[in-house]
Amino acid sequence: MLEAKDHGADNGVFIDQRGMVAESSNMNVAFVTQDRVLRHPSFDAILSGITIQRMLELAERLVTQGDLKEIRLADISVSEGRQAAEMMLIGSSIKVAPVVQWDGQPIGDGKPGPITKKLLQLWEEDSRSATDQLVPVPYA
Repeated sequence: MLEAKDHGADNGVFIDQRGMVAESSNMNVAFVTQDRVLRHPSFDAILSGITIQRMLELAERLVTQGDLKEIRLADISVSEGRQAAEMMLIGSSIKVAPVVQWDGQPIGDGKPGPITKKLLQLWEEDSRSATDQLVPVPYA
């Protein structure tokens, strides 16, 4: 993250030794391809946190609605990521945040994309209605 800040960026993206997108400093990185496929790196060498797991479950609704064609967990090369229609960071502190440029180059049209916005909306709705996911904690 410090290296990214030194270069005027808000956050950085880790690239593995094979040139594949891994994750961000404390967040997951996901993309939406030009043909509406939500892409996320496989969890072989990156953190599989609660937030990304829930977000992938919520994204299934966008597949059902026809907003997304599919969800694919697999390697993503840097060049594939740069050609994406949308890029987003997903994590517990930010939930879903659009990435509109990477290394000074726009992602998609350089504006937050519709899938990113819909995922954030689904997260917010899910959070408000998630009373069945809350666990009562007895305080003594």
